[in-house]
Amino acid sequence: MLKNKLTLQNFCYLVLAIAITLSFSYSALAQKRKPTTKPKTTTATPTPTPVKPPEPETIRPPETLLSVEEMEKLVAIVELDENKEFTLAFYPKSAPNHVRQFIWLARVGYFNGMSISRVIPKYIVQSGNPGSWEENNPNLKKRFDIPKLKAEYDQALKHEKGSLSMARPNGEPDAGTSHFFICTERFPSLDNQYSIFGQVVSGMEIVNQLSLLPIAEGTTDKPAQRVAIKQILIKETTAVVPAETTPKEIEPKTNDSSN
Repeated sequence: MLKNKLTLQNFCYLVLAIAITLSFSYSALAQKRKPTTKPKTTTATPTPTPVKPPEPETIRPPETLLSVEEMEKLVAIVELDENKEFTLAFYPKSAPNHVRQFIWLARVGYFNGMSISRVIPKYIVQSGNPGSWEENNPNLKKRFDIPKLKAEYDQALKHEKGSLSMARPNGEPDAGTSHFFICTERFPSLDNQYSIFGQVVSGMEIVNQLSLLPIAEGTTDKPAQRVAIKQILIKETTAVVPAETTPKEIEPKTNDSSN
C-alpha cells in the first residue's frame, strides 16, 4: 500500500512538472508572438530661408562727361509748388565739376520732392538735402553714388545776390555733394570758402520770398512751412549765357534736354 501511495505521489509530481513546463513554454511563445511597436519618428519642420530684399538701384555719374561748351548752353529751371519757378545759369569755366554734378543730379530726378531745408532770413535759401524727402518719395528706394567735390574757387566770383553756391561740412572744403544755396544779399564772408557755380537769371523775386519764410520755433534756420521742389529741369537756351562776372537775365528754349 505504501508503494502505491508513493507511485501516486510521483505521478502527481510528474503532472505538476509537465504543467509548469507547458506554462513557461506558452508564456515564451506568447511573448515571442507579441507584435513590436516601432518608435514613432518625427520629421523636423525645416526653417525657411529668409528672403533677402532686392538691392536698391544704384545711380552713378555718367561715364561721358559734359564739356564746358555743352554746359554753357544749359540752364536749370527750379519748379516749386503753386506754379512758382526760377532759372539758374551755370559757370562751367569756373566750376566745371560742380556744374556737371548738379546737372546730373537734376536729370536723374534726385532733387524731386526735396524741400527748402534751410533759410537764413534775407541772406540764404538752401536745398539739396535728401533728408528732406518725404516717406513716400521713390528716391528712398534708390542708392545715389554721389562723389565729393573738390573745391573750385574763382577769385573773380563773389557771393552776390542770386549767386548759386555749393554747401559743404564746416572745415571740409572738398566735401560738397548736393546741398546748394542761393544768396539773396551780398555775403562777403563766404567768398573763397564755398564754390560758386551759377547764378539766378530769372525769378529772383521767388527766391526773395523763400528767404522770408518764417523759421520754426526752437530752430535758427529751419522753415516752419514746407516748400517742396517739384523738379529741376535742365534745358538748352538760345540766349547768350551771362559771363561769369556779369550775370544777366536769359530765357530758356522750349526743347527739354533733361532726359
